[in-house]
Amino acid sequence: MTNALLADDEPFMRDSLRDQLKQLWPELEIIAEAEDGPSALSQIEALRPDIAFLDIRMPGLTGLQVASSLTTPTNVVFVTAFDNHALEAFEANAVDYLVKPIDSERLSRVVAKLKRLTATGAAPALETLMTALQHIGVSLPGGAAPSRPTAARRLEWLQVAVGTQIRMVHVQDVSYFESDSKYTRVVANGCDGLIRTPLKELAEQLASDDFMQTHRSTLVNRRFIQAVHRKGEVVELEMKGDKTRLKVSTANHHLFRAM
Repeated sequence: MTNALLADDEPFMRDSLRDQLKQLWPELEIIAEAEDGPSALSQIEALRPDIAFLDIRMPGLTGLQVASSLTTPTNVVFVTAFDNHALEAFEANAVDYLVKPIDSERLSRVVAKLKRLTATGAAPALETLMTALQHIGVSLPGGAAPSRPTAARRLEWLQVAVGTQIRMVHVQDVSYFESDSKYTRVVANGCDGLIRTPLKELAEQLASDDFMQTHRSTLVNRRFIQAVHRKGEVVELEMKGDKTRLKVSTANHHLFRAM
């Protein structure tokens, strides 16, 4: 059975879309709803719905940011508030969209397309969709081209695996990163989990004023350093809210010379 997720910060819009979908596509199962971007992203990654209806304007992360951050294949339908002059641009690029207030005739055409896509298992054309949005004047996060996030874009949100859950963590809430050969550990307020992004790649995407590399396997947030302990040739960092002391490599002792 085909399933879908609805994401919109307006409960009325979610209710309206759900009711219309129930009439046009009774077999479609709505497996989750979200009222903000981070919640939508985490639920899509965890539940892997066939379809995600994403409002472009949402708190935390926009629908564009959610779509560009996805690592799981999902057919995305953007829900927009654009005027009718934008519709030709969408049609010309053969992408899926809905304009508020949602027109039942337009929704029926989108539903027909989604049925064909899910029946054939065709890969979602997210890049085409993102390009079309740029053509009508919608900027992607950071003004980047329609693609996966790159090192040139400032990293803000992390998808952290904690047991069987995927949690959304803002980088400013991260105390430190600690890597091994396969994963990078993320230690934040109320969260201790793993991501697959290498430490070197993280360092390139994080704000250098906030984060500093104190060891080849450790990247710390300056705001969470509570104390620096020095004993002979050993320098260790005491982090706020964490009993673990992080060792500073000899090559990085100069960072704490004033201590």
